[in-house]
Amino acid sequence: MDTLASRYRDRVPDREMDRRAHWLSHQLRRTAGQRGQYGELRLLPRGAHCQADWDIRKHGVFENPGRKLRVYCSGETHTWIQKATDLGGLGTDSIRWIATDSKSRMDVSTLRRQIEADTAAGDAPFLVVGTAGSVSTGAVDPLPEISALCKEYGMWFHVDGAYGGFAAAVPQANDDVRGLCLADSIAVDPHKWLYAPLEAGCALVRDPEMLRAAFAYHPPYYHFDEQATNYVDYGPQNSRGFRALKVWLALRQVGAEGYRKMIADDIRLSRAMAQAISRHAELELMTQDLSITTFRYVPSDLRARLRESEVEIHLDALNRELVDRLQRGGEIFVSNAIVCGRYVLRACIVNFHTTQSDVEAVPDIVARIGCEVDTELRPTTSRSQ
Repeated sequence: MDTLASRYRDRVPDREMDRRAHWLSHQLRRTAGQRGQYGELRLLPRGAHCQADWDIRKHGVFENPGRKLRVYCSGETHTWIQKATDLGGLGTDSIRWIATDSKSRMDVSTLRRQIEADTAAGDAPFLVVGTAGSVSTGAVDPLPEISALCKEYGMWFHVDGAYGGFAAAVPQANDDVRGLCLADSIAVDPHKWLYAPLEAGCALVRDPEMLRAAFAYHPPYYHFDEQATNYVDYGPQNSRGFRALKVWLALRQVGAEGYRKMIADDIRLSRAMAQAISRHAELELMTQDLSITTFRYVPSDLRARLRESEVEIHLDALNRELVDRLQRGGEIFVSNAIVCGRYVLRACIVNFHTTQSDVEAVPDIVARIGCEVDTELRPTTSRSQ
């Protein structure tokens, strides 16, 4: 694929790659944008440039030391936000971590109070990051409410839809996902829920001129037609690989409707897995959202003692070892998450080869291996109590 991409990169007009971005925007309910390009890092300087009352491109982010630029996101936000504030010169202390509700969604009331407090302190709130499909549980923030708040305070609203953004194209997803159409910018990763090979990231913006204002420079050795789409003006990269090729080839193969069916199937299978887990006597279902299900193994004789400190410590250790055994065993693959302070198993379905029989097999496999681990970790006397 890289050989093919390098062969055709210089022969494909930017307008052809621009068409791929248009298609992605259309699938996301014509959300933000006219231009697509890789990475979320470019969106942070754009938001800062828009909100600050000084010339950030010329004087940097510390020209006005009395006004600290502030970024807002929930504790469920992916770690890219820390890298972005670090590399962008804001520092990770610029992040305000907003509490979440019982469903791991950003608490908008807390967000409002924090923005008001920072404004009163003389800081410059400029960016709110909403999540459309969190890493741990697939949670979707209340995007419409966050959008309304950003408009009220004149802030940039970015949605991290790297995993869950494409679910906006299917009716099976919850309504909050479709709220990403209200964002100023969106990030989506075709290498996640469009099943593309690594790596293929895309940033969509509502107004492409905002990116030009943040990134474009025209030295005398650049002889560009101002009417053409030149991606050098839309992000930090001057030389870009043809990442869009693998996405385009897959789109030509399965079509938009094929993608909608596969994504909808993944959501349906995740819900079926959650139902099967909830019926099993030794498994505790924690969450299910989009195509992510979280759960843990709980021996039957410990069910009545849940929330006891000793029991919870044992269950965390048990499930931590269980994840490792399952990954090494090869029958199924699950990862881990922390949900409500508990160590749990995480099954994320983003593989179009997954079947109903696969998800129905998960509970018995987990319970069988979980029993083995419990026997090794817990003394016989404890199991008999």
